[in-house]
Amino acid sequence: MKKLVAVLLMTVLLCPFTALGEMEKSRLPGPAALTEAEIQRIRERGGLSASPLWNAALSLLEEGNPFLLRYNALTGQSIQARMPYGVPYLYGGQAESHVFAKEPEYIVQEAWLNSPIYYRAGVTYIYGFDCAGYVKWAWKQAGLGALPTAKEMLWDASHHVYHSVSHEMPPFSELAASLRPGDLLVTETHMALFLGTLRQFGYSAEEAPQLAQYLDWPLVIHSTVHAGVADHFDYLIHNGLQKYKLATVTDGGVGVSILGVPVELAPGHVFQQKQDTWFFPLPDGTWLTVLPWKPGQSYCWYRP
Repeated sequence: MKKLVAVLLMTVLLCPFTALGEMEKSRLPGPAALTEAEIQRIRERGGLSASPLWNAALSLLEEGNPFLLRYNALTGQSIQARMPYGVPYLYGGQAESHVFAKEPEYIVQEAWLNSPIYYRAGVTYIYGFDCAGYVKWAWKQAGLGALPTAKEMLWDASHHVYHSVSHEMPPFSELAASLRPGDLLVTETHMALFLGTLRQFGYSAEEAPQLAQYLDWPLVIHSTVHAGVADHFDYLIHNGLQKYKLATVTDGGVGVSILGVPVELAPGHVFQQKQDTWFFPLPDGTWLTVLPWKPGQSYCWYRP
């Protein structure tokens, strides 16, 4: 009996779009709305101010994403998901004209280069942003101008909040207090935008007990490896328009992650498309993934 319960619990963790009574079919989140009682509780617990950069960044999440819903509830904004399933990850994807060319449909095209992981030239994918393409687009929407290269940002001390050599950042539990909208985490291989904390989004220890000790750790939003987001597009490929059926599923897309939690402490783990995704299940069943921190890596927090 214990073994059966464990299997059922793991099935729920690994199927974020499937309710307990709906195990036989896939279900995407949203479009969804918060109840008035939920909005009231979130407003009592949380505290966020609207930001043009966050407005843009959150709009590329999927319909019904809890961070998008809570952001609107807390700030009075009415930001809508631009694409129903969010925006997928695509290695080298930086062309805004391709991402939104047939909005709300997606563009399907052959890849033009190879990634060091699995993304193969000549294979058809749904077009999306890579990490730099996503940040570049969000900066443009927020009026922040052209995005410097990662190398330029790592070397431009005049814009550094923290740097791996010259100004080490505080512990993750204290880091968010010194960051603000627009701050950008840059490493040699990735970029991610600071988004606030779980507490600022109105989460509490009672509501998310597995995350109780991480309520003040920084959240980031980025386009990256994320098996949960990849499942959006796997569902779309198998159930959407005929053109999608020619595509190969991507390894992720735009999503929210918590920074710095040791991956071995995350209760959920999926190995998919030669990639690892570690995550905490949120109260609504969606995933909060962990962005692993590599000691010794070169990084900066860049402030525009």
